[in-house]
Amino acid sequence: MEKTKQNLLIFYLFSFTFLINLIVYILDPSEFTYLFISLIFFLNACVFFINSRKVDGGYWLRWSKIRQKGKLYFSSIYGALILGFIFTALLIVIWKEPIWWLLLCCIGGGFLWGFIMWTLNEKRYKVLMKNGPH
Repeated sequence: MEKTKQNLLIFYLFSFTFLINLIVYILDPSEFTYLFISLIFFLNACVFFINSRKVDGGYWLRWSKIRQKGKLYFSSIYGALILGFIFTALLIVIWKEPIWWLLLCCIGGGFLWGFIMWTLNEKRYKVLMKNGPH
């Protein structure tokens, strides 16, 4: 199996496991372990998503435009705002904790996710550009 397809398969498996663990946590909120496990699988799915993109695909064309705006922009918009607010909305429904605490944690975690994804995307992008432009 070619490496790109193998990474895509692993991405689907990690995503499926993320959803299963999240559903188990929703059904039994006293088990925080499932929430943390689902977040770990989510991050792993993100890594394999990046590595499953084809060199000549639209993903790297979009990335070449996004990367011009910088790491702070990417981490703030895609991480903190988009991902942070999605997880906040999801956890507000599940958890009955104060909204400000969830908002702070999810936005901070989203920013960190954005920083990590920027770093991984940049590393992969530079390897692809070194081996030849798409």
